[in-house]
Amino acid sequence: MPQNFLKKFVLSTAIGTGIGMLSSAIFIFLMAAAITAVDVPVVMLSPITVFFLAFGGFIGGFASAKLCGEKGIFCGAFSGTLFFAVAWLFGAVFETSGFGTVAIVKFIMIAVAGSLGGIVGVNYKIKR
Repeated sequence: MPQNFLKKFVLSTAIGTGIGMLSSAIFIFLMAAAITAVDVPVVMLSPITVFFLAFGGFIGGFASAKLCGEKGIFCGAFSGTLFFAVAWLFGAVFETSGFGTVAIVKFIMIAVAGSLGGIVGVNYKIKR
């Protein structure tokens, strides 16, 4: 890989991951606000949270690939992986469950969503 692409890749991945994490945090905040107003079964909290994490991974992969402009699946997958690593580290501070099957499922969902976001991001063109 040329040096210029590597620099552009790292920068776009970092920015895309940040955008994905911010969007995911906003959606989870809105979900928490909605839960205070509506009675939601406790069993539904984890799947809804994982969905919003995967959606944030999609947004992060989309932004990363859009900024990079090429190799969307690679940019999106790397952004999703970085997103999961940061989210898992923040979760490890507050939770003592460790790295188990649930974490692997979350990783796969976020990485695949990031890859799909990267594919869409590279191929997305605004039609006028």
